[in-house]
Amino acid sequence: MFFVFNRRKIQSYLISLGMVIMLFSVSIFVSNNNKTLLTSSKILEYPINKIETERKEVALSINCIENVDNISSLLDSLSKMKAKATFYITGELASKYPEEIKKIVSNGNEIGNLSYNYVSLENKSEEDVAKQISDCTKILEKISGEQITTFRAPYGEYNDTIIKQARNQNLSVINWNIDSLDYNGLDEEEMMERINKNLSPGSIILMHNSGKNTAQSLENILYNIEQQGYKITTVSDLIS
Repeated sequence: MFFVFNRRKIQSYLISLGMVIMLFSVSIFVSNNNKTLLTSSKILEYPINKIETERKEVALSINCIENVDNISSLLDSLSKMKAKATFYITGELASKYPEEIKKIVSNGNEIGNLSYNYVSLENKSEEDVAKQISDCTKILEKISGEQITTFRAPYGEYNDTIIKQARNQNLSVINWNIDSLDYNGLDEEEMMERINKNLSPGSIILMHNSGKNTAQSLENILYNIEQQGYKITTVSDLIS
């Protein structure tokens, strides 16, 4: 049997073979490249800023950092409006004012972990971060007799180490999606405007006990939120 090939057929076969080899090489390169990306990429985790829900519920969170000023007044406003809040407290502050912590809990509100010291945790080692979180939980649980279930990092600063260490201690990691900016001295009307602009089911609102106008404005702020049909509850109730 004889096979006769002319020049055009030979060129056609060579081109086809070359294309097959090229496509095979490209597939190997892409496959290897993808494997490199998958193994070297860093998975960034995020705190909870807001809950996706259809329920008209929002959480009020109040950071207590420097002092316990105005806590009694805030509790009175919450009680009057039949609302609840989560007070994020440092272990250092709790150790100085245990009776204030007990008062928060006895009024039906929640306390959350704000680290033992109010310092940035971003550049600390895993061991230091873990200790800051665990030491705060221990003192809060000892004083309140309640289990601590949520954590908020100082300054709202997060990285994978902070989130990992908090979750290792069975704590939900919480930030916020509405910042009242009360710590900047905003008045009642300005705070209401900021809250109303971003208010939606599942929102987490940030306030501070030491804000210049927070205590005197809280009752009206709560009333304004409730008039829009929202229930104001604790962070753990919102995310459960």
